Amino acid sequence: MNRVPLFFILALLFYTIGGCGGGVVVVNKETPAENRKTDIRRSESNITAATEHLKQAKMFYARDKYKQALQHCEKAIEFDNRNWEAYYYLGLCMQKRHEYASAANALKQGLQYTPDNRLVRSEIHAAIGYCWENLGRFEDARKEYSVSLTFNPGNQNAQDGQNRVKVEKTLKNWGKDKKSDRDG
Repeated sequence: MNRVPLFFILALLFYTIGGCGGGVVVVNKETPAENRKTDIRRSESNITAATEHLKQAKMFYARDKYKQALQHCEKAIEFDNRNWEAYYYLGLCMQKRHEYASAANALKQGLQYTPDNRLVRSEIHAAIGYCWENLGRFEDARKEYSVSLTFNPGNQNAQDGQNRVKVEKTLKNWGKDKKSDRDG
């Protein structure tokens, strides 16, 4: 009598396992090139190579050699495309080279992979704000500085940036007021 329920349970288990995988079709809409770009294996050797390139990038950045630092950041990203710090330094290098739109994109990319660390997030948002400020996108800059300060109210770069944006807005409005006084 114990064999019938056991047989029935085993048969039901095999039927369930065997039937779950059938009929499922996975459609991949990415092209092979896109797959290679986004599907970098995070092997130990790739992470080691990325870390070494990032180390070189930081050394060049500290010596104000932004072109060389940028090249090492790009190499680090080739080996580990989820390395937030490589994107961060890439963005900083681009800022130093006055490539603000590209810098903002690199920093936003790095933000996607940033660890859950409020100080790191604050720095990245402040750096993005600086890019927008230099591109004349003061409202976007103000928003980024504000987000930065929510993560770290003591972030001096974000505070300074927010103050510069306020001054810019005041000067812009002051010019409008002066013009309307002359017209009236």
